[in-house]
Amino acid sequence: MISLYVAFYSLLCVCTAGKTSDIKELHVETVKRGEDVTIECNLSMIKDKIHLAWYRQSFGKVPQFLAKPYSNNLGYTFDSEFADIRYSITVNDRQFDLNINDTREEDSGEYFCGEMEGNMIRFTAGTRLEIEDKETNHHPSTRKLKTTESVTIPSRSNSSNVVGEACNDNIHMFFWLSISRVGVLLIMVISFTTFYIVLKSGC
Repeated sequence: MISLYVAFYSLLCVCTAGKTSDIKELHVETVKRGEDVTIECNLSMIKDKIHLAWYRQSFGKVPQFLAKPYSNNLGYTFDSEFADIRYSITVNDRQFDLNINDTREEDSGEYFCGEMEGNMIRFTAGTRLEIEDKETNHHPSTRKLKTTESVTIPSRSNSSNVVGEACNDNIHMFFWLSISRVGVLLIMVISFTTFYIVLKSGC
């Protein structure tokens, strides 16, 4: 029974493996609704471009796989949910940049580019995309947030003057996967304990 428990937990760890991060700067890109934007992917630390991937995390949602390289005439493929002509990727020896045309409110979120390494994802670039109404007088802007072990992400309502508390360096990617792992592990421990007590009382 113990061997089965260990084996099952090991499988669980493999299936819910998280990610590492080499992100030193989180870019914050602000554009007006309807404008075009390009989000760059840092390839300087990428070992094999064939394992590249783009992810997007919208507010209050889990990370979504967005795109990866593919051996077609475009050089990439999008997940079916993002199969929109507004989305494209610039692909060459030095670029795997995400292009979004005619931006909409639903494009807001955090975009991460990274490399798959076995069952891990090593992120090398991160950008928070903010979409403003056309009536806003602010010009499109890009700013960078320096980070070592953590990154501070200002809220949209007060991004000009907020210092804020730093979130951990995981940048809440795969947060829900971590929660699910703990929950399943707790259920397994309770089940194992109950089974052991019943087995012992039967003897």
